[in-house]
Amino acid sequence: MVQAGDWPELDPAPTIQAAQNALPEARQGELSIVLTDDAHIQALNRDYRNKDKPTNVLSFPQDGLLLGDIILALETVQREATDKGVSFGDHAAHLLIHGYLHLLGYDHQNDKDALQMEALEIKALASLNIDNPYEIDDDI
Repeated sequence: MVQAGDWPELDPAPTIQAAQNALPEARQGELSIVLTDDAHIQALNRDYRNKDKPTNVLSFPQDGLLLGDIILALETVQREATDKGVSFGDHAAHLLIHGYLHLLGYDHQNDKDALQMEALEIKALASLNIDNPYEIDDDI
């Protein structure tokens, strides 16, 4: 769903399928992907994470057949892609995979967990012929 912003065409289905194929414990179920702008994601980040600033991706896990919500912010995704020298589509795919992993319970609060999550992201992205984003930068 496009909630806000002038989003370029983006088909998240192949990206989510690549993430599912890369994960032995991937769950089938329904998830929503909300494409929004920095103002909306900043409000969500403030209200749910007590961080009053925009971010690139937020994930809200659910239980059962509903896996949860992944929310991307247009301006932040565009800015980061430009800063990293990667295409918008490749960066959006990386963030969708990152968000999907959060829905499955992965996190990056410590170095060990971050390395595990990054390895799964790299594997899923490689199946889409997208280069390892952590060789470029590790700001996620």
